[in-house]
Amino acid sequence: MAGACKAMKESSYSSLRVGLLAGLVAGALAVPRADASAALAGTAPMPASGDGWVLGVAEVQTPRAPGAKARTTARIEILAGRTGQGGAPLRAVAAEQAARQVGEGELDAWVGVWPGEGAAPPEGVRVARLAWSAAPMAIMRTDTDIHAWSDLSGRTVCLSADGRVSGELSARFGAIEQIYASAADALLALRIGQCDAAVQDEDLLKQLLAFPEWKKFSAQLAPYRTQGLTRLMRDDLSAPREAAVRQAMSPERLRELARMQARDIAFEVYLDQTVPDCH
Repeated sequence: MAGACKAMKESSYSSLRVGLLAGLVAGALAVPRADASAALAGTAPMPASGDGWVLGVAEVQTPRAPGAKARTTARIEILAGRTGQGGAPLRAVAAEQAARQVGEGELDAWVGVWPGEGAAPPEGVRVARLAWSAAPMAIMRTDTDIHAWSDLSGRTVCLSADGRVSGELSARFGAIEQIYASAADALLALRIGQCDAAVQDEDLLKQLLAFPEWKKFSAQLAPYRTQGLTRLMRDDLSAPREAAVRQAMSPERLRELARMQARDIAFEVYLDQTVPDCH
């Protein structure tokens, strides 16, 4: 293993830093980054003004403390509704309360994993499935001996605090969950050998694996269940607000945000990785 690690220092790690520097700097550093979301807000097409529409999500990202590292949220709905240039003010609303608050007019819309999916929508609420797979997908090193979700029993899995499966992998598969503050921190831990797998939304990880620097970590476990994002929207929204909500969560916008989200997370990992990939 020592010889393999030495080879990584001379080849894979060099490729990681040089490749990411060439491929990501042009995108991520071309935009001044007060934080990772600022880059997204500045380059992605933003929704038209919706006259102050209000969006609910299950969790709102904690503001970055002064001097703290920039970290991009793993939740695409937060990026899509981020305040700025016509984006929506975000409110943290539990999924179980979402339909009631939308129906009573406290929210104009809510987006997230909704437990009422498939049920008849409440009065005054329109329900739509968004073009985003939030199903749990795992990635590992390509030389892994993990080939099924059941193989995670007794193995370490890196998750982010803003992920969607905390507690589920330990209960269902006997995995040892390690929770990190962000997706970048969890994925960095995978790269440097602190865990055997990392799990995030399927559509996020598919975008991340498009980068050649992640080829060595492209072993995958396909989702063991389906899970999508649901949009709840008031029936009586004004035309400008309805247009803003639809544009903010359109398939085209989500695809563009996903590309930028993966780019920024990959760059955050690159900036923090001070040792070569190694197990």
